[in-house]
Amino acid sequence: MTHFISCDWGTSRFRLRLIERHQERIVAEHATDQGIQILAAAHPGIDSRREMMGTVLDHGIAALGVGGQTDIPVVISGMASSTLGWQSLPYATLPAPIDGSTLSFLDFQLSGRKVRLVSGLRADSDIMRGEETELIGLFASSARRQLAENSLVVMPGTHSKHVRLRAGQIVDFTTYLTGELYALLSQGSTLNTPESDDTIFDQTAFLAGIQSSRSRGLSAALFQTRALTVLGHLAAKHSRSFLSGALIGAEIAALAGASADQIVLAAGGQLAGQYVLALGELLPKAVVVQIPAAELAAATVAGHARILSCP
Repeated sequence: MTHFISCDWGTSRFRLRLIERHQERIVAEHATDQGIQILAAAHPGIDSRREMMGTVLDHGIAALGVGGQTDIPVVISGMASSTLGWQSLPYATLPAPIDGSTLSFLDFQLSGRKVRLVSGLRADSDIMRGEETELIGLFASSARRQLAENSLVVMPGTHSKHVRLRAGQIVDFTTYLTGELYALLSQGSTLNTPESDDTIFDQTAFLAGIQSSRSRGLSAALFQTRALTVLGHLAAKHSRSFLSGALIGAEIAALAGASADQIVLAAGGQLAGQYVLALGELLPKAVVVQIPAAELAAATVAGHARILSCP
């Protein structure tokens, strides 16, 4: 097998990549907004939804230019294995080896092509689908394997994950609603002002938000976003930087006292810079290992490659 197709089917996005397997090189890509949430809303019945997902997948593979090459298998992670997706797969339990060998898989044929559907992971009181594949890819290389002996991985996003690794296994994790809360509060609440701007990042306002959530608690700090703006102490165009600081600060503050050799930050772009600032402000003595953007971008593909090799 020289190639495979990597499919990350999330809540809001559908993404396919044709991968040359030996070098794990991306040959072609295809992405749309046909996420699981949209398909589930339009097709609440499982049979109808599965038929539509099959059509979306077939069209996507054709867009990659390999529609007729049925010897190329597909690996699908994300929300496709949820109750809203193709078929609900039970979450694998902890501890889970970082090589993905204990994940649950469903192998089936679609248009003559092998498809492997990947389950998520569950802790005693938490769940993830999709991030486990990224983690497998991040720690697949020998250069990163040592980090899996004792570290805490921070994975910012709509639903940020803090994942505890010990002795090469995922032993626990916690989900924070940081990204979703930011979207809801900045766009659909009294904290939104006409002058606020997501494209403007002000470090002073961001750090003030961090300090406010540390001293006042998150709920009070959130209202400070509005109060300080109304009173003229915070420029309206910087209010979202303050709000982001309050939310990210509350998330990072939860790491105080974490017994790990290092914190691994798996974030890219502006978000990475914000988390670096928060970690430096709240945990100045922590050893932070930041995953390079290129390595992070390739993590899901690397995870799919390892999962495809599992029996």
